[in-house]
Amino acid sequence: MFQNLKKRSSSHRRSVALFLMSAFLVGGYSVTAESEILDGVAVIVNDSVVMVSEIEREYELTLADLATKGATNIPPKDQIVEQITERLILESIQIQEAGWRGIVVSDEEVTNGVRETARQQFDMTIEEFRELLAKEGIPYNQFREDLHREALLEKVQQLIVGPRVYISAQDVEVFRQLPYFDYLAADQFRVGHILIAHDDSDAASANELQARVEDLVKELRDGADFATMAVNHSSASTALEGGDLDWRRVEELPRLFVEEVLKMEVGDVADPIRNERGLHIIKLVDKRTATRDQEETLVRHILIRPNAIKTEVAAKKELEEIRQQIVDGADFEELARQHSDDLSGRDGGELDWTNGERLDPIFLDVMNTSEIGELSEVFASAFGWHILEVLDRRVTDVTEQVLDTFAFNALANRMFEETLEDWLQEIRAEAFVKVVRKSF
Repeated sequence: MFQNLKKRSSSHRRSVALFLMSAFLVGGYSVTAESEILDGVAVIVNDSVVMVSEIEREYELTLADLATKGATNIPPKDQIVEQITERLILESIQIQEAGWRGIVVSDEEVTNGVRETARQQFDMTIEEFRELLAKEGIPYNQFREDLHREALLEKVQQLIVGPRVYISAQDVEVFRQLPYFDYLAADQFRVGHILIAHDDSDAASANELQARVEDLVKELRDGADFATMAVNHSSASTALEGGDLDWRRVEELPRLFVEEVLKMEVGDVADPIRNERGLHIIKLVDKRTATRDQEETLVRHILIRPNAIKTEVAAKKELEEIRQQIVDGADFEELARQHSDDLSGRDGGELDWTNGERLDPIFLDVMNTSEIGELSEVFASAFGWHILEVLDRRVTDVTEQVLDTFAFNALANRMFEETLEDWLQEIRAEAFVKVVRKSF
């Protein structure tokens, strides 16, 4: 029933769903059909290569992605291609690391990923989703390959970097005693980030860099679009996403930014922040405050999973029959014990009190919109077909245990991100990389 906690991926690849939507916008999944591309090797990376077609395809998708965000003044193609090429080089190195270490993503995992995308983003079964892909001219096998690649990148990062992250009980205690811990535990911030990297170490170059960054800050404060400026000028890995760091609590932000972010109002652009990488420009795009009270729901459900023998249609029909039995007076708990494919079936389908944080989003939405005592209609999530009943609701204060868990996860996420960046720089420095073709 539970999905993974916050996805950690330093490659900053667009989500499969956004990637698919971009493909629709550009009129197909592959590079524009109007221009024929003479494929070839663009970069040699250790024992593998990055192909020209890969870069061109990512370039087309990047343009579509930027278009959906309303970005204007798109930088020259060679500037975008340079960033894409570096990202693909890093991904190639990671995928080779996975091969050397025997890290794999199974066909079943990919199929579950396709099912999750179909249900969450399009409210479809796999069969319906495949029909949609075919209608849009998108090869299903290619879609699976891209999803497999993204899942493999995430898995290799988790398995290699994860063991390097260690948070002790003392770390949690010290973090909780910080004077602004309550503030950190309550608020989330959406920050935009632009990195202007150092060009040289001499004083003249440093002065020119400072002047350039101050001009950019002035333009932003005068109303220039941050996403466009990030695409045009940033050297950070989030440049092609408009510099968007997404929603984060303060402790999940780079430590370099924390002090400034805490002082900023929504819409503020901070003075440049310098470190060894260069000069950083940050903007507080938005801010939201979490409540200290937490609503919890007591819910029970029955899950029927499709499998190699039982199709999606058969699974849905079976659960519809079970639901009708409950409507006719049969005991929910007994039917859950007999039929549910979830471990909760042993307890009559009951999931215990939950705030929904780790539930499948579709399941959570049905739970939150159901009245107490109401039996839901049959619905699909990433795990199969469900019916649920909300038994009760309550509002509780945030407990010490919850705060400890929050502190641990926050520290672990931040350390993972920092450790991941170090590891990526390490494997990039050790890799053999030869650019064969620079222009496209």
